[in-house]
Amino acid sequence: MWMDKVILQIEMFLALFPAGILGLYLDIFFSKSPRKIRLYLSYMLFFIWQFFIAKINLLPGYMNISITVVLTIIVVVCSRTGKFWNKCVVGIAFNAIWMLMETLCASIFMLYFTNYMTPRLLGSFISKLMLLIVILLLRKVFTDDGIKELSTGYSITLMLIPIGSIYIMNSIFTLSSHINAEKVSLNSFITVVILLLMNILIFYMYMKLADELQLKRCNSVYQQQLELCERHQNERELSMLQLRDARHNMRNSLISILAYAEDKDYDKMVAFVEETMEEGGLNSFAVSQTGNIVIDSLVNYWFTVAEGKGITFKMNFHIPMQMSFRGADLCLILGNLLENAVEAAENAIYEKRILLNLKYDKENLFIFVENTYNGNLVKTKSGRLKTTKPDSINHGIGLESVNRVVKKHNGTVIIDDGEAYIFRIKILLYAVKK
Repeated sequence: MWMDKVILQIEMFLALFPAGILGLYLDIFFSKSPRKIRLYLSYMLFFIWQFFIAKINLLPGYMNISITVVLTIIVVVCSRTGKFWNKCVVGIAFNAIWMLMETLCASIFMLYFTNYMTPRLLGSFISKLMLLIVILLLRKVFTDDGIKELSTGYSITLMLIPIGSIYIMNSIFTLSSHINAEKVSLNSFITVVILLLMNILIFYMYMKLADELQLKRCNSVYQQQLELCERHQNERELSMLQLRDARHNMRNSLISILAYAEDKDYDKMVAFVEETMEEGGLNSFAVSQTGNIVIDSLVNYWFTVAEGKGITFKMNFHIPMQMSFRGADLCLILGNLLENAVEAAENAIYEKRILLNLKYDKENLFIFVENTYNGNLVKTKSGRLKTTKPDSINHGIGLESVNRVVKKHNGTVIIDDGEAYIFRIKILLYAVKK
């Protein structure tokens, strides 16, 4: 009687053990979901299933594997934040490594035991212990969170590797258990090791692809910043040429003005001054003249674009010439916000307007953008905004990039779409202490 209780407790532990390992594994790639109820319910369902298959093994092997994979994905989706397909890849890869550990352990037992099912509890514990060691090694090596940024296409492609590994190992294990030959067990052992290395390489490939994607995004930002600087430099050169011409003609202009003044012909004097200003281009001006090249270039450019589309663009700045933020970060944040605002306001049903406020205080920068739009926002189930553009791969990274830069500065992003046809976004950036 007491032996049955001990075995029951061991089986409960062996069912709980993989749930804990899964939690350690998921911490490598994703942040925990704030929805605690879903998190606990998904883990409880996973635990019940593990305990069930340990006690009552009624279903075929492929059914047990399929249900375990599905429940693992449910745990990942319910307990972590991130893209769905990235979660699927991570969940299936975990099951592939887990199954490889069990097959590796079973292959060793086949070499030394006539009936490999005899030390069932011992084999289950050893395989899970081996899985824990692999996960701990992964935690040491893979610490980059760039895996969350991969596109759906990359995720689905890489997902084929662990799925194929699971199918191959299930076939090999079934064959080995029926033949039960030493040579077959040895070949099965070698196959497991090779497939294990292949599945671990998935994470390396994932990180490399994420780094490449991040590099492309950074290059796009730097290219945009260079274009802005070039545009700003051209504007300054034009202003200098206009000022030089104005100085050259100033003496003659003053003589003419003096003559009109002596004759008290004030109407002609005013007309002459206005004509001189138009010819000299002195009436041209830049709406943003803070002295900050990135901000001035961005604002002046998007103001011109908005004006051409019939959009009212108002702004209020309280910022110095120099700030403790990288130009690339400001370019990425402000560039994406203004681009989205102009495109949204252009399609607004009623009034077309944009309001931009910038305030710099105690090395902290507050950014506020308000714009009208057509009232249609596309959101994910978690409440995140999705792009409405057809090319979602190239255009769906704007707000994600903004959130990433804001997170780097320990800042906050607040989106307010509570008022109909008006979209507001507030960003607070804190200076990163060196």
